[in-house]
Amino acid sequence: MPRRLVALSSSAIAAIYFAGFAATRSADAGIATPPTPAPVTTSAATTASASAPTVSPYKDGTFTGTGTSRRGSISVAVTVASGRISNVNITKVATQYPISAVSSMPAQVVTTQSANVNGVSGATYSAQAFRGAVQTALQQATA
Repeated sequence: MPRRLVALSSSAIAAIYFAGFAATRSADAGIATPPTPAPVTTSAATTASASAPTVSPYKDGTFTGTGTSRRGSISVAVTVASGRISNVNITKVATQYPISAVSSMPAQVVTTQSANVNGVSGATYSAQAFRGAVQTALQQATA
């Protein structure tokens, strides 16, 4: 195969790749990476305060949020009772994929008491939109 043809083909492939990258980069800019929790250290001061009642970061009520990804958006309603996440309902799905792809995620939020839940294989963008929606609702619930 002539070198010129190989070079031309390689250039065309690279141009298409970079055009796609540039076109989709802004779509991912709105997806926030969840913060990494600080390491827990144990000392006499923290051991003494461990028996003190904990203060919930959330106020009671039902809070809504919408998260987006490059494949659509998901809206949720997060219910907080007694300072704990008690229920998460998916209220609207406008993604390329069905709701069944992320139907296990609301229970994970209640279990972990956080929006930082495991993704779903094959539904990466739907999971990102769901986590973003829960994060938005929990920001409203922060006391």
